[in-house]
Amino acid sequence: MNKRSREILSTLIQKKEYGQAAQMKELAEQFGVSVRTIRNDLEQINEFLSKNELSGVSLGKQGVIETGKDINMARQYLFRDNFYSYKLEKNERKIFMATLLICENDYRTLSDLADCMYVSRSTVIQDLESLKKFFRKHRLYVVSHSNKGLMLEGEEKNKRLLLFSMVKSSESVYREAPVFERLIGSLKEECRVDMEDLKTMEKVINLAEHFSGRFLTDTSFTDLKYFLLLSLYRMRLKIYAEQDGKKNSKYEMAGYILKQLSDFAGIEVVEDEVKFLGRILNEMRYIKKTTSNQEIVKMQVITRTFIEHVSIDIDLNLQGDYIFYENLINHLESMFSSAIRDNTVSSVVTEVLERYPKIQKAVQNNVFVLEDYIGRKLNEVEISYIVVHICAAIERNRNSAERYSVILVCNGGIGTSQLLLARLKKYFNFHVADIIPAHDLKNVAVDEADVILSTVALDTDLEYIQVDPLLNDGDCINVGKKLSRLKGNRSTGKKQTKKEKPEAVHMKRIKEILTSDTDPEKMIFKIEEVVNEFFHKEVSLPLAEMLPKQAIRLNVSCKTWQEAVRQSAQYLLENDCIEERYISSMIKNVEQNGPYILVAPGFALPHEALNAGAKKVGMSLIRLDEPVVFGKPEFDPVEWVCCLSAINKETHLKAMFHLVNLFHNEKFRNKIRPAQSRDEVYNAIKRYEYEMR
Repeated sequence: MNKRSREILSTLIQKKEYGQAAQMKELAEQFGVSVRTIRNDLEQINEFLSKNELSGVSLGKQGVIETGKDINMARQYLFRDNFYSYKLEKNERKIFMATLLICENDYRTLSDLADCMYVSRSTVIQDLESLKKFFRKHRLYVVSHSNKGLMLEGEEKNKRLLLFSMVKSSESVYREAPVFERLIGSLKEECRVDMEDLKTMEKVINLAEHFSGRFLTDTSFTDLKYFLLLSLYRMRLKIYAEQDGKKNSKYEMAGYILKQLSDFAGIEVVEDEVKFLGRILNEMRYIKKTTSNQEIVKMQVITRTFIEHVSIDIDLNLQGDYIFYENLINHLESMFSSAIRDNTVSSVVTEVLERYPKIQKAVQNNVFVLEDYIGRKLNEVEISYIVVHICAAIERNRNSAERYSVILVCNGGIGTSQLLLARLKKYFNFHVADIIPAHDLKNVAVDEADVILSTVALDTDLEYIQVDPLLNDGDCINVGKKLSRLKGNRSTGKKQTKKEKPEAVHMKRIKEILTSDTDPEKMIFKIEEVVNEFFHKEVSLPLAEMLPKQAIRLNVSCKTWQEAVRQSAQYLLENDCIEERYISSMIKNVEQNGPYILVAPGFALPHEALNAGAKKVGMSLIRLDEPVVFGKPEFDPVEWVCCLSAINKETHLKAMFHLVNLFHNEKFRNKIRPAQSRDEVYNAIKRYEYEMR
C-alpha cells in the first residue's frame, strides 16, 4: 500500500474504535484528492486486508464506508510491513536524510543515502537543494566533497534543536516502526542504537518523572524518547551540545536522565549536556508538577477573574465549579511554563471548536486577562485547549444531577481501573456496576448499565466509549454527550430532584448495602469502603479551618488601601504565619501589577509569592469602618479585606475559591454587613460554605 492508503486504513480503524462513520467525500477532503482516488485506495486496502485474512471494507449508502468487526486487527499488520513496501514522500525523504546527516559525524555518499531509502541516486540529487535550504534556515550547512559525499557542519546545539523540532513535527518518519527501524539501522554500527534502546528510554523518562514530580503528557513523553535515543547516538560519538546560560528549573530532572543513561550506556555526563537537556525539558508539556510555582497564588486569582469574565459572556455561571477551576489552573500552569508549544490540535479539539463557537468567542474576548498576566499573546492552539477545558466543565455540570450506571472495561490491571474509577467519580455522578477485562464482556449483563466505558478498543457491536485512564477533557466531552442523549431518552414525567449532599448520598449507599443479601464479611468491607471514601482527607483545607473566628476583626479604621492591606495582615504577623517583609511585598505587588486583588464586589484578597515571607498557611479577614478605594471601579469601594498567606499551591486553594464565591453572593454580603461580632461573620461563612458544597 502507498502512504495515503496506510493513513486511510488507520483513520478507518480509529473511526471504528470511536463509533464514528467515515465517508468517501470526507476522506477526499482530508487528503486533498478526488473521490475516485479514495475509491482506488480502498481497493489497495481490501487487498491488504484479504492478504491478512481480515474482512474487507465496502461502500454503503450516501458514501459511507462500512468496515468489518475485525478492522481493528489490521493495526498490528500495518507495522509488520517491511520498509521496502513503504514509499517515502519528498518531505519524508528530507527528514530521513536530515536525521542521518545530523547524527553522523562523517561523510555520507549520495549512493549510500539512496540505498538507505530504497530510492535512486537521481532522486537524492533532486532532493538535495531543498535539503540544503532547509538546513540553512537553522544555521547549518551541507558540505559536498566530490569523492566523499555530504557532511553537515554547524554548532551541535543547532543540530540538536533541529532534531528536536523534526521529532515533534514529523510523525511518519519517527512513529512508523518500519521507517524508524530503517533510519536507526542506517547509522554507523559502532555507535548504533536500536529499538530495544527505545524501550530503555521509556523506563529512564518514567523514572525521571517520579524523581522530579513532573509528569509529561503522552505526546511530550513520545517526543522525548525519540529525541533522547538519537541524542544518545551523538553522545556515544563523544559529541555534546554546547549550552550557555544558567541552570533552569528542569536542570535536576535533566541531570537524573543523563545519569541513568550514563549507567546504561557508559556515556560521559557533561555539564553543558545537562543544561541543554534542561532547555529541551522546559519546552515539554506536563500533566502534573509537585514543585511549587512562586507566582502560583497570583495565577490562581487571575484564573478566577478569567472564569468570571467568561461566565458573564456565555450567560452560564462556572464560578462555583471547583473541579473546573482546579483543572484549568493546572493546565495554565503547565502551558505558561513551556517555552515552545505544539502547533497542532487533535481531531477531538477541532470537533469541540465546531460544536461550541459561542464558548470559543467568549474565550477569545476575555483571554486578555491571562495575556496581561503572562506578558505575551496566547496563540490559537493555546486558546483552543482552554475552550476544551470549559466545554468539558459544561458537559460535566449538565449531567451532574442524575445518577448513571456504568460498566468499566479495563485491561490495565487494578491500578489502572482504580485510577479511572477515581476520576469518573470526581467528574460524574456514576454508580459503577462492574469492572471487567475485555474478554469477559460477553458474559456480563450489559443491559443493566447506562454506559460502557473502555480503556481499550473492543471487538463488539455494543455501543461504548473509549477513554484514557486519566480521563482527559476530550473524554469528558464524549461521555457528557452520551449522558445528554440518555437524559433525553429517560422519562420526563418525573420531577427533577435537587442534588443530594455528599453525606446523604453516602448514607443511602450504606443503607443499600445493609438491606442487601451480601455476605456479612463482604458487607463490612463495602461499608468500610464507603466510609473511607467519605472521610478521605483532601490536600486543601476547608475555609472554616483556614479562617478561624479569632482571625476576623470588625470596624477597623483605615484611610488608604495600603493601610487596609497592613491591617488585614496583623493577625497573621502576630501568629507567626508571615514575616514583616510579606506585608511590604503585598503592597509593592499591587503598586506594580495593579488592583487585580479585588476579586469580588467590595472585597480584596491581598497576597504575595510563596517565597516572599510566608511561613504558615492562613487567612485573616477585616471589615473596614469606612470603605476605601483600591482603583478597580467595578469592585470599588472595598469594605472587606482578607490577607492570604500561602506556602504551596494546593493547601489554600479550595478555601480561597469558596471565600471569593461567598463575596460574589449578594445575599451573603447583605447577611454579614450589619454583623456586630466576629462570631456572626464566622457562623455565616460556615453556613454558606456548607450550602455551596
